[in-house]
Amino acid sequence: MRVQDFLVVTAALAPSVSGDWQFRSRPDLTPPRLNITVSADPALVEKGLIFVVPYPGFTPISHGPIQPAPYIYRDDGELVWSGLGHIAGWAANFRPDTVDGSQVLRAFEGQMSAQLGIMHGHHLILNEKYETVKSVQSRSPQLISGHEFRVINGKSALVEVPFTKPFDLSRWELDIETGQVLFEWEALDHVDPKYSAFPVDHLDRAIGSGRSSSDAWDYFHLNSVDKDNEGNYLISARNYAALFKVSGATGKVIWQLGGLHGGSSFEIAPAARFAYQHDARFLNRSSDGAIEYLSLFDNSAHSPTIKINPFSRGRILQLNHTDGTVKAAATYAAPDQLSAQTQGNTQVLPNSNIFVNWGQAGAITEFAANGIVLFHAYLDSEPGGNSVQSYRGFKLPWTGRPIEEPAVVALGSEASEEVDIYVSWNGDTETTLWRFYAEELRGDVARKRFLGDSNRHGFETHIKVKRPSSEEGYRIFAEAVDKNEHVLARSGSVAVTFGKRPLSEGQSSQVFPVAEEL
Repeated sequence: MRVQDFLVVTAALAPSVSGDWQFRSRPDLTPPRLNITVSADPALVEKGLIFVVPYPGFTPISHGPIQPAPYIYRDDGELVWSGLGHIAGWAANFRPDTVDGSQVLRAFEGQMSAQLGIMHGHHLILNEKYETVKSVQSRSPQLISGHEFRVINGKSALVEVPFTKPFDLSRWELDIETGQVLFEWEALDHVDPKYSAFPVDHLDRAIGSGRSSSDAWDYFHLNSVDKDNEGNYLISARNYAALFKVSGATGKVIWQLGGLHGGSSFEIAPAARFAYQHDARFLNRSSDGAIEYLSLFDNSAHSPTIKINPFSRGRILQLNHTDGTVKAAATYAAPDQLSAQTQGNTQVLPNSNIFVNWGQAGAITEFAANGIVLFHAYLDSEPGGNSVQSYRGFKLPWTGRPIEEPAVVALGSEASEEVDIYVSWNGDTETTLWRFYAEELRGDVARKRFLGDSNRHGFETHIKVKRPSSEEGYRIFAEAVDKNEHVLARSGSVAVTFGKRPLSEGQSSQVFPVAEEL
């Protein structure tokens, strides 16, 4: 038995880590806190937000996040959005994209076999309100993998569909709306298993013995697909330790790059060698097609003992089609030389910086093009502990306008004349100022009093105000205001809860007198 991978080009997309973040306005959320070891300089790093899906590591002692989920962070470490409850099961490939001219979020939702690295599920598309607007699935009996969801021209997507088959290895092109098979590619017609990095009798359990469908020999293990402007595909085969460029017209292999046991179409310079890679992408090529650039995440390791290099690297490779050679145009290693045995990706940013997610090693780094580290953070409180990992990670622009209302809580003490108010709005990216009001009940009429305002401070903003006095009672609410002083949303009104309320470390306070009635 062999694991059968499918390349699917789909069409017509429709519209604790020591969970030490605690929020009084959202006590249901316990997201992981980024452990930043190299702080971002806003003048040097690319603008954008960070998209990751921290989840428990594979080691027996891995504690993992209290709440594994997709998360959006700023590069100062502040939380923007917790996807807890929005995307269930095991999630991956979480990032913004453009579909039919609209900005969306997309993520894989399903299950994953930690031993074999095989995923089954579907891909969700969310709008800027964080509402699910599409579930992308195949009409075939097979479930889609989380390895790939590459949106092409805002209309179609490259998707892998793995399943076991006695003698075959295929890829499909499917129409998303109809499920019609548009293109099918059989790897065994083009890629000889004898050159796999792992023969069928290999002892590594992660490859499979081939003796049954539940222990299929995963000789190829597709983990990324890209498409160029000529309609050809770039396929990464981790267990072959090679990349393949495949004709979109005929399905024939145009060239093979790499492979530990032969078959490469190129002579690869020693400094450019890679193995067990993830996330291979077309970058650009010269006008005559002679020079071509690719990016990839070079794991250089398949297990603690199977390695070609002590640490993993983000790579930019230059292919010379005239003389058949390949050299490393750029190489990026983590500041502490992390080795990621699984997962990982390399993203070239618009300003030419490089953003690398270190997969199983549980860290993210932004580099200048020349290799200088501009930002580095762990998704775990213990660097290099493999307690937390993220299949891929990205830095991209995103505007979030949540449909849910802001959350507010007001805490007071009978012995104090002040009230502490905490407010947050999960997923909002546009609020710059919070205004706070007391809503007083006078007979059947509700009147509001301005209590004060505060610039937004991270995910949750805290303000301390004078306690309003009212014989008939009052409730507290907040308004979210953007940079143009437009009111974006209003929270619900809440009564003051009396009791102890110690401030957490790092929260600042402002005291405002109660203003005149509006």
